[in-house]
Amino acid sequence: MPKATFLNLSSSKKQRILEILLQNFSNRHMQVKVADIVEGIGMSRGAFYKYFEDLEDAYTYTIHHYSVYVHHNILKSISNNQKNFFQGIESYLAWCTTLDRSSSDWLAIQLLTKSNDVSTQKRITSSSESKMLKEWFKLLEMNDFSIKSEDEALSFLYFVMELIIHSLTDFIANDWTSEQLLQDFHYKVKWLTPGLTKKGK
Repeated sequence: MPKATFLNLSSSKKQRILEILLQNFSNRHMQVKVADIVEGIGMSRGAFYKYFEDLEDAYTYTIHHYSVYVHHNILKSISNNQKNFFQGIESYLAWCTTLDRSSSDWLAIQLLTKSNDVSTQKRITSSSESKMLKEWFKLLEMNDFSIKSEDEALSFLYFVMELIIHSLTDFIANDWTSEQLLQDFHYKVKWLTPGLTKKGK
């Protein structure tokens, strides 16, 4: 967790530091050195340690921040296709293939597809009253999915996020075209659908 000195920075300064961290970690993972980061930000080495305990702390925070960011974008795309859940995911995947490879959106995806960090798998304890979960439950209901409890709905949320990141990992690793990515995703939807719909269609 970053130190209070980082958390108390202005939003613009925090974002600037996060962008430098993202650029470094998305390309070279843990081969990054503190010197690379402080040079990019234009601050002293001592200032870095006023913000973070060490490089691992900075990396973990970057992973967490951009996991939330990417997951928010995925949920937004699904919400834009409320009654066609998998079309919403397909729209998100298709959008990813059009991204400039130097954009923050693409670097965030690249960071998550390269990460083996266990913290990305840690489930957030959230009240069923939270706005995000209420929206998620609504989407599942609108699509007539056979999800029987809040625990199952939350488990399905993490499964979907992992499915999307895995699809994007395959896209990158295999140098697929957009068409190849979407075709592979269609296979997965075909396998999943009978177990999800209430009527098993």
